[in-house]
Amino acid sequence: MSQFSRDELLRILHGDEDFCDEILARGIVAFCDDLLAPSDVERARVVWTLVRELEVNWEGVEIIVRMREELLATRRKLAE
Repeated sequence: MSQFSRDELLRILHGDEDFCDEILARGIVAFCDDLLAPSDVERARVVWTLVRELEVNWEGVEIIVRMREELLATRRKLAE
């Protein structure tokens, strides 16, 4: 499993440092030893799409992300 640096995250977020700072401050993603897990990077990509492209507000983003992760967990359990 590979991990991602802040620079790689910024590349995925189209260089938007303010957005990167916001998702870090909101606890949507968290660095561990200056690296992000692939799941955090995917979450950041989804949040970027919701906020920047679909204009969902932050409260809506938190609900959508939580529901998406619950759905993915349920699908994994069913697959087992």
